[in-house]
Amino acid sequence: MKTLKDHIKRTISVTENELEHMVQVFQPMTVEKETHLIKSGQYCDNYYYVESGSLRVYTMVENLVVTNWFAFEGNFFTDLESYTYQCQAKFNIQAIENCSLLYISRSNMNTLLAQYPAWGELVRKTWEQAFLRLSQIVLSVQTISAKGRYEQLFNHQELIQKTPPKELVSLLSITDSPLAKK
Repeated sequence: MKTLKDHIKRTISVTENELEHMVQVFQPMTVEKETHLIKSGQYCDNYYYVESGSLRVYTMVENLVVTNWFAFEGNFFTDLESYTYQCQAKFNIQAIENCSLLYISRSNMNTLLAQYPAWGELVRKTWEQAFLRLSQIVLSVQTISAKGRYEQLFNHQELIQKTPPKELVSLLSITDSPLAKK
C-alpha cells in the first residue's frame, strides 16, 4: 500500500485521514506471469493499481495479437469501457511478469468519488495522463516511420527491459519484423 499512498500524495493534496480511508478500500491480489486478469468478453468491475510487475493489454484482430498498452508499477489501469459501461471487455489483460496489484470495486470507487473531491481529481489526472500517452502512440503510428518508432522506443527503458520483443513490435505496429515472429 505504500506505493499507492506515495502515488496519491504526489498527485493530489489530502490529509493523512483521507489518505488512510482512500487506500483502505483497496484489496490486494497477485497475478502470476502469463495469467490473464481479464479476457475479452468478460466483465470488468474493478479498477487496478500496479504495486509491482507489469501487464499488457491486447486484443485479437483476425487471429493477429495486437498489443495496445502496458501497465507498469505505479500505474492505474482497467478495461475502461467495460468498467464504465458494464459491457463485455474488448481487451485481454495479461501479466507479463509476476504482479502485485491493488484493486477497488466500482461501488467503492463511486463512494470515494462522492466523498472526496480530491479523489475525483486523482482519477481525472490519471485519465488525462493515459489519454496523452495514447494520443502520442496514435500520432506516432500515423506520422512516424517504423524505423522512427523503433528509435523512439529507446527513450522508454522500462518498456524495453520488461517487455518481450514480440509485444514491442506489436505495440509499434511493426508487423513485418523478424521480432514479430519470436
